[in-house]
Amino acid sequence: MRSDCDSSCKLNRRRFIQGALGGGAALFLPGNVVLGAGKKTDLWVFHGENKAELMKACLKVIFENGGFGKDVKKLTLKVNAAWVRTPKQGANTPPELVDAFLKGCKQHGIKELVMPEHPCSRAKDSFPKSGLLDAAKANGVKMIDLKANKDMFKEVKISKGKRLKEARVGRHFLETDALVNMPVAKHHSLAYLTCAMKNWMGAVWDRGYWHRNNLHQCIADFSTFIKPTWNVVDATRVMLDRGPQGPTKNMKVPNLLILAKDPVAADAYASMLMPPKMREKMKYIDMARDMKVGTTDIEQMSVHKVEVS
Repeated sequence: MRSDCDSSCKLNRRRFIQGALGGGAALFLPGNVVLGAGKKTDLWVFHGENKAELMKACLKVIFENGGFGKDVKKLTLKVNAAWVRTPKQGANTPPELVDAFLKGCKQHGIKELVMPEHPCSRAKDSFPKSGLLDAAKANGVKMIDLKANKDMFKEVKISKGKRLKEARVGRHFLETDALVNMPVAKHHSLAYLTCAMKNWMGAVWDRGYWHRNNLHQCIADFSTFIKPTWNVVDATRVMLDRGPQGPTKNMKVPNLLILAKDPVAADAYASMLMPPKMREKMKYIDMARDMKVGTTDIEQMSVHKVEVS
């Protein structure tokens, strides 16, 4: 977030840190509390050590708050499977979360689930090493290597984009009934945080363009176009340096899962897990807010905390 914000912004940020992350598990609600959505932006934070149980609690809230929409036959899941790293190294979405998510979706009658990804490393290496390929296969879900075929992309216009005016986007993200974004909150050498909004770089063909043309603005620009049904942020373990692929020796283990429809709110919340000096450099979060994608203001959020045993 910007370092030149006014005093009220700084006050909100202090409240955000103290109320959202400073109190620890003592501030969390029991897992069986039913939460009602208010006029503010709803954001749920689940705390617990068991990833499968975290996802079950997350899905319970999702289905209590509209699910994935009406008559959903196809759901596309955007994970992070970009790197040749083990689950413990924290570079990719944890397979335990994905496995529980896929199982829960199938139990609720969603027949077609796909997991497309344009990885940075070769898919034949990153998909199995991450554990995500096994999670997909165990649930009869197809994991798709977008790097293998440029024809799987479609040219789109980013009508509100300032630097990113067009992009080739994986068709599965466009041709679906529901779209779920399941990124990892972690350090990034240029964006300082890769989370919900930046995770979409794995959905486009030419991510290099973003790096060459104001990365932060391109992240914000694309977020005006892509509209996930839900953002489910893995913050069970967070790399504080050497991201996005690591490995790092500086790993925080908050054991959190963050759920929101608003990707800006999700990223703003996750940013509080990073060192303060780093948060001030995450310009794309404020850029996306200024482009009316979502909110960064804790006063405009209803943060629901759920303790998962």
